Amino acid sequence: MKHNQKKTAFLFLWLFICMLVCLGTGLLAVSRSEASFYKRAAVMAACAPEKAGEMMRSLKREQPEKVEKGEALLKQYGYEAGLFTRADSAGLLSILLLFFLLLSGGGALWYAMENRRHRRRIQELADYMIRINNGIYDTGIGNREDEYSRLQDEIYKTMITMRESREEAKKGRENLAESLTDISHQLKTPLTSVSLLQELLEEQVKGEDGRQLLVRMEQQTDHIRILTSALLTLSRLDAGVLPLEKKEEDLQEVLSAAVESVRSFTEYKRQAVRIQGEEGKRLCCDLGWTGEAIGNILKNCSEHTPEGGCIRIRAEQNAIYTRILIEDEGPGLDPEECRHIFDRFYKGKSQDRHSAGVGLALAKSLTENQNGELRAENRKEGGARFVMTFYAKGN
Repeated sequence: MKHNQKKTAFLFLWLFICMLVCLGTGLLAVSRSEASFYKRAAVMAACAPEKAGEMMRSLKREQPEKVEKGEALLKQYGYEAGLFTRADSAGLLSILLLFFLLLSGGGALWYAMENRRHRRRIQELADYMIRINNGIYDTGIGNREDEYSRLQDEIYKTMITMRESREEAKKGRENLAESLTDISHQLKTPLTSVSLLQELLEEQVKGEDGRQLLVRMEQQTDHIRILTSALLTLSRLDAGVLPLEKKEEDLQEVLSAAVESVRSFTEYKRQAVRIQGEEGKRLCCDLGWTGEAIGNILKNCSEHTPEGGCIRIRAEQNAIYTRILIEDEGPGLDPEECRHIFDRFYKGKSQDRHSAGVGLALAKSLTENQNGELRAENRKEGGARFVMTFYAKGN
């Protein structure tokens, strides 16, 4: 408010100075014109002293007939109207031009200074916002009174709110991480006990029916163990407390490790897994968790590929991204599956009934947390295709 009042006062002062300059210039013009007239009248009187009185009286009175006669005489000697005022006019124009240049220069200088001040303040506030976005909550922009003061105050209030919210969120994540660790221990303990009991029962149970019950019990225990592990991993990803150690890895090593993790599934169904285009490529990722994500996709492909079929993995890379395409020879995906295949606990029509329904959801979450994306589509030749894309840093 105070700055706006100062600015308004300055503009009024500027207009007042311009009016004074115009008035002064007009008075100067009148004064110079009168002085010029007086000097020329004196010269005429000196040339004809005996007629000086008559000439002065003639100059004071309007005498049109004498004006015409005098103009005719002056023309005979080469004098025309305006001859005596050209020099005075040139001087007056020079003075006006000087004043105009001074006023224009002063106005331009003031405008440049104000424009520079505005740019500096805007840049200052922009840098302040960048520091806040980077987590640097300082207040080092000063407390000056200008038209940006209110904006600065609002930024400061927002900064305080953001800092408090971020600290609360950090504390909440830490508490959640501790809770998830406790839950993990609490769940693993009874599962371990159940596994030990199964081993003891195997020594005592006799008969085919009893063994079948033990097999089913073991399958359900494994199912609970896998589901528990996947849910805890997803919860850590959601909370932002799962450490992902990203570094440059050999893509061939990443894919080979993932294939090895599902070898028992593919060998059981006599399926082949072929990898193409991985040689000489490197990928910035967490080796273990990326292998987990690819392994979950391979498990899904193995479930839908018939016995003796083939699962193909193809790698592509350019300056922008590294893309991994995984294709199966199954029946493909219907439109409903394409929309929900990455939803948690979703099971498609052809899904294995023992599947936990979280493997693909976990794969998608792990990919997205490494600056990537995962999508599913149908192949023209038949079967499903999973496209996993990891973008290079800065894209």
